[in-house]
Amino acid sequence: MNQRSIAVLPFDNLSPDPENEYFSDGMAEEIIYALSKINGLKVIARTSSFAFKGQKEDVRIIGNKLGVATVIEGSIRKSGDRVRIAVQLIRTDNGFQIWSETFDRTLKDIFELQDEISILVADRMRENFGHMEIRDSLVSTKTSNPEAYDLFLKASHHFKRKDLVDVKEALVLFTRATELDPNFTEAYAYIGETYLHHAGFNLISAKEGFQKSREYAQKALAIHPNDMRAHKVMAYVHLFHDWNWEAAIQSYNEAVAAGLSNEIDFITNYYIFIQKDYDLAIAVAKENQSRDPLHIISYWWLGLCYYLSGRFEDALPAFEESLRIEPNFSEALRWKGLVLGYLGRFEEAFETLDRAIALTNGEGLVKLDVMTVKVLSGEIDGVLEELENSHYIDPCDPAALYSLMNRPDEAIHFLQKGLEEKSSMMVSLKYWWVWDNIREDERFQEIYRQMNFQDHKAHRQHPSNQQLVITQSSQMGEEECAHFLQSLREKMTLEEVVTDTNLTLRSLAEQIALHPNKLSWLINMKLGQNFNDFVNSHRLKVFQTKALETKNAHITLLGLAYESGFTSKSVFNEFFKKSTGLTPKAWVKTHRN
Repeated sequence: MNQRSIAVLPFDNLSPDPENEYFSDGMAEEIIYALSKINGLKVIARTSSFAFKGQKEDVRIIGNKLGVATVIEGSIRKSGDRVRIAVQLIRTDNGFQIWSETFDRTLKDIFELQDEISILVADRMRENFGHMEIRDSLVSTKTSNPEAYDLFLKASHHFKRKDLVDVKEALVLFTRATELDPNFTEAYAYIGETYLHHAGFNLISAKEGFQKSREYAQKALAIHPNDMRAHKVMAYVHLFHDWNWEAAIQSYNEAVAAGLSNEIDFITNYYIFIQKDYDLAIAVAKENQSRDPLHIISYWWLGLCYYLSGRFEDALPAFEESLRIEPNFSEALRWKGLVLGYLGRFEEAFETLDRAIALTNGEGLVKLDVMTVKVLSGEIDGVLEELENSHYIDPCDPAALYSLMNRPDEAIHFLQKGLEEKSSMMVSLKYWWVWDNIREDERFQEIYRQMNFQDHKAHRQHPSNQQLVITQSSQMGEEECAHFLQSLREKMTLEEVVTDTNLTLRSLAEQIALHPNKLSWLINMKLGQNFNDFVNSHRLKVFQTKALETKNAHITLLGLAYESGFTSKSVFNEFFKKSTGLTPKAWVKTHRN
C-alpha cells in the first residue's frame, strides 16, 4: 500500500442545528481539495470518502476498502459566528492516532483555519512517511463575506448531488452569493459550470448553456485570471461548442497549472476524440478510479473509455463493477447493453437494456441503444421505420445509427444538422469508429473540413498522485547539503532539542534557518530516513544513555522513554524493537551486565 495516501472522512456535525451538515461536509471537502494539491500524496476523492458518511466503520476496514495508509476524522460545532473543529489523523494498519488537535475560531477566520489544518495534516504525513513538497499555503481566501461563503457551501452541497432539483437550487444559491460579494470569483466559476449541467438536463438549450457558461467563466477570470474552475469551464466551451482545439487544451493546461488535479471528463474526451491516444485516456481513467474506488462514476467512466476505444471485452467488467456498487445505475446498464451487443451477446444485451428502460421509463437515449443492438443483430427494417417516426434532440444520435447501418444519405443529413446546431458530439468526427462506414463520402469530408481539425502533439500526462515528485525547489548543491547537514548534526547533539516533545520538521527547519521542504528533502534523500525516524533515532540514543546510568535505576524504562522525548509507549516499543532487534527490557538487561 502507498504510505503517502490519505482519505478525509466526512466530519461529524455536532452543531445544535442538523441543517448545518452542509457546513461540516464543506469543510471536509475543502481539506480534500487542499491536500490534493500536494504532489506525491494520494488523496481519495470526496465521493469515495463520503461513502462512509454516518457509518462507524473501523478505520482499518476503511483503509482496506479505500487503499490508504491514513484517514482524517473530525467533528465540527458551529454556533453563531464561532466554530470549533476537532481533527485527528489515524493510521489504518493499526488504528493508532498520529496527531490530533482542536481549533476554536470565528467564521471570518475560516480560510486561515482550513489552511492551517491542511498544512498540519500534510506536515504529519511527511514526517511519518517521507518527503513531499508542501506549499507555504494550500487554501486561499474565497471571500471576505462570511454569509456569502455560507451560501456558497450550501450551493456546493446541492451542486455535487447533480440531480435536476439540486442543480436548479445550486444556481439560485451561487447567484445569491455573488450578489452579497460581487467579487466572489469561485462562485461565478461555479455558476458557469452549473449552466453546463442545466443544458445537460435540457433545462435550457445547449447554445444558451454554453453562452451562459462562457459569460460567467469570463466574469470569474476578469476578477482572478488564475481561477482553476473558470479555466476548466472555458476548456469545455472551447472543445464542445467553439471547436477551437488549441484554445481548449490551453484552457485545460491553465486549469491544471492553477490546481486542477482530478478532472477526467475533458481530458479523456480530448485524448480519445482529438488525439486518438486511447492508452493515455484509459490510464487517466484508471488513475481516477484508484483515487475514487467506491464511486460508480469512476468505473463507468473507465468503461466508457474502453468502449469509445473499441475495446469491448475490457469495457464490460468496468460497467459490471459500477453496477456491483449500484445495481440500478441506468447509465451503466445502457452502456453494458451496448457492449454486449457489440460482443454478439444479443439476448443478454436486450435483457440489460430492458432493465435500463424500466428504470428510466424509456426517457433519454436507451431506446436508441436498443435500436443499435437490433442493427447489430441484423434487425434493420424495424429500426428504419422507428427512426423515421422518432425525434431526437441531438442530431448526431440518429446520424450515428444511420452510419452504423451504412446509410450515408440519412447519416450525413443529420450530421449537417449537427454542424448547424453545434452538437457537442461533432468532436467525434475526427477518429471515432462509429463514422468509419461513411468516412470516405465526399459530403462527410466536407463537413469534416468545416470542423477545422488539425494534428495535435500529444498532450503531457499530468503527474500521478501516486508517484513521488521531487522538484528542483527542494534540491541543493553538494556544498549547501554539507553545510546544512553539519548544522543539523550540531543541533541534534543538544538534548533539549531532541527531547522536545513539540519538535516538528518546521520548528527544526526554523532553528537551522532552512525551508521545511529543503530540510525534508535533506533528511529523506541524504540520510535515508523520514523525519520521525530521524528524530526517534536520536531519542533512542538519549534513552540508552539514561537507561545505563546508575542514578536513573529507580526510574521505569517507560519513564525514561518519556524523558527522552517519546510521547507514546507503543511508538517507543515499536521503534526500539525495529532499531535494535530487542525489547527495551532485554536490551537494558544485556547492556547493564
